[in-house]
Amino acid sequence: MVNDVSLAARLELDRYLTELLAVRATSPGDDLLSGLTQADLTRRESADFANLLVSAGTETVARLLGWSAVVLDRHPDQRAALAAEPDLLPNAVEELLRYEAPSPVQGRWTSRPVDLYGTEVPAGSKVLLVTGSAGRDERAYPDADRFDVRRRLDHHVSFGFGIHFCLGAALARLEGRVALEEALRRHPEWQVDHDRAVRLHTSTVRGWSKVPVR
Repeated sequence: MVNDVSLAARLELDRYLTELLAVRATSPGDDLLSGLTQADLTRRESADFANLLVSAGTETVARLLGWSAVVLDRHPDQRAALAAEPDLLPNAVEELLRYEAPSPVQGRWTSRPVDLYGTEVPAGSKVLLVTGSAGRDERAYPDADRFDVRRRLDHHVSFGFGIHFCLGAALARLEGRVALEEALRRHPEWQVDHDRAVRLHTSTVRGWSKVPVR
């Protein structure tokens, strides 16, 4: 979904990161960009990788927090349980990721023929994995459409799986937990103003760009 606004923003971010990497190359610090300048990467590769980390790390967590506000408003009993028992928050983050996946689709290419439920997908095929739908699979999650912060979760696929597991999963989980913990400590109850809330639709994420609350 490329347009003039998104293209200009991408170029501006690329310029900013390229200049910052040049600074870090001569004056390294204790940060990820400094580490990239010391890796076996070209400056172009370092800038592209930094862009990936920044974009993926901000966009998806923002959608997770938007969904948290909306879902917990729809389930005040679950929100009250989290406010009363903060130890439930890490599991609640996993349940939120399963229940409303911020990144619901993953594109892949098959490297060899794959048989799926009696249908062969040829090698070299483009495949869109609807991981958001997988989070509501009754075979894996009984009563899957029920949101339950106490649900026992072995795993979900909202961060991917196997060698394609999300590089920033630990950071996203930490950010989600801390944000919910601080929000509930300050405001254990809220009401979403649905008339002013704005949904966001892109080719890679789903969620909200604006969630006003009372």
